[in-house]
Amino acid sequence: MPENIKKPILIAVVLVCLASAGAVALITRSRRSGIPKSFAKEMTWVKCRNPECGAEYQITKKEYFVYVEKNQDWQAAGAPALICNECGEPSIYRAVKCESCGLVFEMGSVPYDFQDRCPECKFSKLEQAGKQ
Repeated sequence: MPENIKKPILIAVVLVCLASAGAVALITRSRRSGIPKSFAKEMTWVKCRNPECGAEYQITKKEYFVYVEKNQDWQAAGAPALICNECGEPSIYRAVKCESCGLVFEMGSVPYDFQDRCPECKFSKLEQAGKQ
C-alpha cells in the first residue's frame, strides 16, 4: 500500500479509537449507582451495637446501600456502620426481624449458618425457603 494512503488510514483508525475510549469513559463516569429503584420503597431492619442504646428500627434499602456505597472502606471486612438515629454514634448495622419470635438481631449472629438464623428460636426463613 502506498505511503500517501497508509498514513491517513492510520490517523483515522487512531481517531476512532480515541473517540471510542472517550465515549466509554464518559458513559462509565456518568453512570448512576447500581442500586435498584425498588430499594427506595423496600425496608430493611437495622440495629445499634452501642450497648447504651440498642435501638432497632427500619430504613429504606436505598438509604442503607447508598450510605454503604459512599462510605465503604474496601480494605475493611464488612459494611461500614451507619449513624444511629437515637444515639448519634456510628454503630448501626443491618439486621433481621425473626418471623417466628419477633427478635431483631444483627445479620449473621449465628456463626457458620444462614445469615437470618435467629439466635433465640433458631428459625431461618432462608432455610425454610430452601426446603420448599
